[in-house]
Amino acid sequence: MQADNMVVDTTGFGSLPNEILFSILSSFSTRNLLPLAPTCRHIHGIILRIIQCRMLEAATHKDHKLILECYHPSAKFYTPYLYCDYIGTPGLSLDDCHALRADENGGSLGKLSKLYSYFRPLKPDEHRRVLRQHPAGGWPALPPMGFVNKHEQLVCQDVHLDSHELFSQLVTTTNLVKLGPKPGVFMSSVAIGEGLTRVWRNWLADRTCYNPAPVEPDVERQRKTLWADSANRVGLKMNVVERTDIPQPIMLRRDEDPPVSYTLQYEELAIRTSQLLLMMEQSFEQEVKHSGSYCELGGEFVTEYLKLKY
Repeated sequence: MQADNMVVDTTGFGSLPNEILFSILSSFSTRNLLPLAPTCRHIHGIILRIIQCRMLEAATHKDHKLILECYHPSAKFYTPYLYCDYIGTPGLSLDDCHALRADENGGSLGKLSKLYSYFRPLKPDEHRRVLRQHPAGGWPALPPMGFVNKHEQLVCQDVHLDSHELFSQLVTTTNLVKLGPKPGVFMSSVAIGEGLTRVWRNWLADRTCYNPAPVEPDVERQRKTLWADSANRVGLKMNVVERTDIPQPIMLRRDEDPPVSYTLQYEELAIRTSQLLLMMEQSFEQEVKHSGSYCELGGEFVTEYLKLKY
């Protein structure tokens, strides 16, 4: 009986060389890999290494771009989408990966699921026209809700709250696309997250009083982030600047808050790295399924490229 057990142990799946195990398990999708992780410590370590490599590749993939749409509900039809450049993923450096693999207490996959990748939203391209407010329009009656050019690098958007308003709203939609032959046409497009965020009056006032430190702690970084969903998969880290060029009302009642205006500066877009990885794999599947087709952002695939409207 003991000899039989020895034969089983030396000829099992886990006894294969690490290179062969890595090659076999790499053929599985991430969703199919995760249930195999609790098999044993050896398999867990190899799957951890595979997912770490995939996360880093998903965040830095050159053939795919992250697109952000962030607008007030009333400005949906004229606010352009924004391309985003990769900044980094804290906790996914080479030293961090080695530390996770050396962790004997387990829970390494759980730590990976809490990582975020950060991107910088870029200003709209010049060829994508943004509708502007008519000069005859009155500012107090119809404040502009689109993007404004008030910073050399950061995307900016004005927010105005009347005396009776406690918050404004922003619709945030994030898509992962593979660029096509022309602007606005993509080989694939998958939604990473979508949600409606409330920008509260008190939060805006608190952010204007904040003095940024050279190195921000994680807690303060979270406070500056507006999350687009309850699971905190997608968030926008913003700087808030109070506007002083708006005339204040002459008279206010005692129980009435004054109207306020702020400029939101889009500093970083935070994406949960595990969500980004899953959507990247879904994008690959979409490209294979719709090979030879093109799609518009949030649109359906078509087989004939010339039918698309620009």
